Amino acid sequence: MPRFTKAKNRRRVSLCSFVSLVVGLGLLTGGCAGEPKHPTWKNVTGAEQTERLMWQAIQAKDWANVERHLSPTFVGVTADGRMFDRAGWVEQWKSAQIRESSMGEVQVRPEGVDMKVTYVFHVQTTILGPAPPEGFRVMSVWQEVKSRWMLSAISITAIQNHEISDR
Repeated sequence: MPRFTKAKNRRRVSLCSFVSLVVGLGLLTGGCAGEPKHPTWKNVTGAEQTERLMWQAIQAKDWANVERHLSPTFVGVTADGRMFDRAGWVEQWKSAQIRESSMGEVQVRPEGVDMKVTYVFHVQTTILGPAPPEGFRVMSVWQEVKSRWMLSAISITAIQNHEISDR
């Protein structure tokens, strides 16, 4: 009888060790590993990444993902003051040629279930005209709808270089 008990205890220890290892690896890869190195629409973890994915989709002319992540009540305002609905915004960017873009000074502010993202946007494109050297100030609002982030509003404003003169 003692021999059977020892074998049973070894099996329990092995099973406990295995379960602990699986749980530990699951926690490490599930949420503690940080942001994904290559974010996609399925594994995105934050509003900044979502904003970057939207601009990458526009640059890559991935209109299916652009439309999928624009709210049905979307409103966008360009640097020249023109306002667009969802369909107009997509058409506006379909005619653009984005050669290069970057985001800086990114700030994400939660607002209930929404996320406000502000940043300085530097872009070389045919649609916004010549980009000011200071870039554009962008403010966007993202809403989580049915486990998917959707862009509901965006405003793009050219940054003016105001020199202070002594009078």
